[in-house]
Amino acid sequence: MKSQRLTRLSSWLAGAFVLGTSTYTQAEQFIGFGQPGLPGRWALESFPVFNRTSDGDVRAGANTVMSYFSETGFTGTQRDQLQFWVGAVPGYASTNNARGTSPWGIASPNLGFAYYYNVIEPTSEYGAADYRTFWTNPTLMIEFPNGNDDVAGYAAGANRYAASFSLANYLRLGKFATTFTPAGIHYAARNRHSTDLGNDTSGRLRGGVSLWLADIAAGYLVSDDLWLGVHHVYHINNYARSDFQTSREGKIGPSMTYTGFAQQGLYLSANMNFDYYHSANLAHSNTLTMALVKFF
Repeated sequence: MKSQRLTRLSSWLAGAFVLGTSTYTQAEQFIGFGQPGLPGRWALESFPVFNRTSDGDVRAGANTVMSYFSETGFTGTQRDQLQFWVGAVPGYASTNNARGTSPWGIASPNLGFAYYYNVIEPTSEYGAADYRTFWTNPTLMIEFPNGNDDVAGYAAGANRYAASFSLANYLRLGKFATTFTPAGIHYAARNRHSTDLGNDTSGRLRGGVSLWLADIAAGYLVSDDLWLGVHHVYHINNYARSDFQTSREGKIGPSMTYTGFAQQGLYLSANMNFDYYHSANLAHSNTLTMALVKFF
């Protein structure tokens, strides 16, 4: 009974322990990410995620943050840049008929820091056929308890501290661009409340270490404002130091970024991810992820 109960809880809480990245939170890349924002500007950024499994479970949320991008970085020039943000993740998730729980909630209030450095500076005009540039982008995010003690719904499992780190990279060669994160790591500490595990036992469950690998968004500039390409990511959830069973999932699908509203400081990206592999303890799922960025 206890192991069956824990397996059900694992499926309910897994999303909270592996927020996406990035970003999570942004834990997924889009074409054009990994390069700096507009210098000295504030931005409202939202990263909607909609996921539906073959079992009919639905999860929808958006890490929404207020960011500041510095004018210059540690070099004192615009060759590098610092980004700071504060945000949280409101959303909805199926409750699997769990009593006394709400499908709505706010998960993972978070603070973040990112650094951008131009490793290879361009030697030709932007948009030229021989335009070349390469940026690297280490990112650290700290998540805080949300105060929710439910065992189901969107906020379940997020009443804990957590941290994630990733190293994104952005490469552009003429009209081809790719943003790639070879690996990212997320650690979720023990929940701050005890969960009923059945058989008159309870425990403060820990999400532990989760990984995402080969997170790549690559595309081609098909018009002045539109990038089209492909996205891939592989997740290993609850990999180590976790009270939950490890699960694995690989996703791939089309990707786009639209910059036609750049003069208004608005940028749009989206990935449609199809599940090409999942471990036996996960249901098949497809996921739509987006990035909406508005500079002020």
